[in-house]
Amino acid sequence: MNASLKDTGYLIPVALAVIALAVAFLSCGNINAGERGIIIRFGRPVRVVTPGLYAKIPFVETIKTVNVRTETVLTQGMNASSKDLQEVSASVTTQCHFDPEKVVETYSKFGYDDFQRRIVIPAIFESVKSAFSKFNAEELITKREEVRALIFDSLRDLLASYNVTLDSLQIADLNFSQRFNDAIEEKMIAEQEALKAKNVLERVKTEAQQQLEKANAQAEAKVLLAKAEAEAIRLQTEVIKENGGDQYLLLKAIEKWDGRTPTTLLGDATLAPLLPLAPER
Repeated sequence: MNASLKDTGYLIPVALAVIALAVAFLSCGNINAGERGIIIRFGRPVRVVTPGLYAKIPFVETIKTVNVRTETVLTQGMNASSKDLQEVSASVTTQCHFDPEKVVETYSKFGYDDFQRRIVIPAIFESVKSAFSKFNAEELITKREEVRALIFDSLRDLLASYNVTLDSLQIADLNFSQRFNDAIEEKMIAEQEALKAKNVLERVKTEAQQQLEKANAQAEAKVLLAKAEAEAIRLQTEVIKENGGDQYLLLKAIEKWDGRTPTTLLGDATLAPLLPLAPER
């Protein structure tokens, strides 16, 4: 009997120690960096625990750990319609995080279970469809950055209402129907052919303009040459008149004489005294 009491006396302190350790284990814990802890008492959030050690009332309070790091959300194969009713498929990658200052409010209003599927992904679909409907299919390609900015602004506002901050957004794999792709290809070929024809026309115009300018230059040169010759003749005539025109004409006639006596004289027979005619036989 005494031995049993003695053994029981040893067990009680051990049991108490175990209970104390269990209570201590259930009363504290650690929150990692990039996380927040929500202390919940009887189903109601009462306070937020920041990274580090925390304490709570065992069996009365529980803790919900929330990741507030930036997370990547990839949505693939989203189908939407453009302004001109072309079917478009796109993949969108976003990066976002929960507002660490509003984790209690978010938990109370929306909860954190499967939050991406319930809140974030539907918001992405809504923003993409709304933005795509404002551009025709060709503009979705040529104005891609403008489209991305519109989706970003819309999604940022939607997620902000759920205490989620949008960090970045990228559009990838923008695909259209085969019919539209064929139409785009045909248009590009037509534009290239039109550009080629335009370049040929510009070259022909340039060559024609060059020929015209060359012809004008040659005509101007001929006019200038004719004017110069006429001026030279006029000056020469004036010099002849001033220095005895008859003597000059006589000199020119002598220079061109072939040694034969002319048989006929017209006008003033100036050469007759110098060049007597040969007697007839």
